[in-house]
Amino acid sequence: MKPDISIITIGVDDLERAFEFYRTLFDIEDSQIGAGEDHVAFFFSSGLSFVLFPRDQIAQTAGKPDAVAGTPGFVLSHRAETAAAVDAILDRVLVAGGAVVTPGTESEWGYSAYFADSEGNIWEVMATPPAN
Repeated sequence: MKPDISIITIGVDDLERAFEFYRTLFDIEDSQIGAGEDHVAFFFSSGLSFVLFPRDQIAQTAGKPDAVAGTPGFVLSHRAETAAAVDAILDRVLVAGGAVVTPGTESEWGYSAYFADSEGNIWEVMATPPAN
């Protein structure tokens, strides 16, 4: 895998408060912001997305029941070209000594999976659907 970190997701305790902070800090147009029930995403012209996500949900993504000490406060996301590339990366993760946290799954965002490196740090690998 040649890392192409295109999304940084951080865990927050108060989504609305964090949204207001980063919206003011980034001085970004409304058209560059996407929001869902459980997240807010800021899209930059460089291709980087910065996502706010509830800390307890990041804990669940990491396979932890609660956001306790040691729960990651962020997720690095690597964009792969295809779903097959996502699965190939997961195979390499296992060979390298990491662990698959969530196998490849289709969602509205594309095909994604989560893995933990040898130290327990969480990565997302995703293949987004082609733009229509």
